[in-house]
Amino acid sequence: MKHTAQTAIPKSIKVMAWILVLGSMAPMLDATMVNIAIHQLRADFNTSLAMVQWTVTGFALAMGAAVPFSGWLINRFSGKQIYLWAEIAFGITSLLSGLAWHINVLIGFRLLQGFAAGLILPLLTTLLVDAVGPAKMGRIMAIVGVPMTLGPILGPIIGGFIVQYSSWRWIFFINVPLVIIAAILLVLKIPKLNWTI
Repeated sequence: MKHTAQTAIPKSIKVMAWILVLGSMAPMLDATMVNIAIHQLRADFNTSLAMVQWTVTGFALAMGAAVPFSGWLINRFSGKQIYLWAEIAFGITSLLSGLAWHINVLIGFRLLQGFAAGLILPLLTTLLVDAVGPAKMGRIMAIVGVPMTLGPILGPIIGGFIVQYSSWRWIFFINVPLVIIAAILLVLKIPKLNWTI
């Protein structure tokens, strides 16, 4: 009983974990959804397949470039504030990507979107470790692991549904309400947490 009490994760930490996972769902979905819209993008922008592929490749490259940069930011600023601003940046660039009027514009917004996503995902793990400690990380990951795994799996399914019954633009627009909900919950439901790592 004593061991269970010591290793139990407080409800407030579980709430924080679910909010952070909700905020990370949009980048995880977006990483795989756009692949489904390749042919629609090519037709709408009347461009080559190679150009359209940059909407996927550029996102991945920017995402990878942002990961080490997130460590630099955490050492200088509040991790939770960085997460919130990266979340907002992802939402704004998602909206702008959906409004893109030229393939080059879309690629540019996808680069910015990928960079924001590259900050969000490593910060998720960093903030969880900071909240529960390394000893309880296994337990918290057991709670949030399933939705984190479902993101990349559901991406192509949701993307295919959107492309089939609507416009490719909604692949990006769908991120906006997720980001808004996550940002509001982060501010309102975790007010007592110190906004420093």
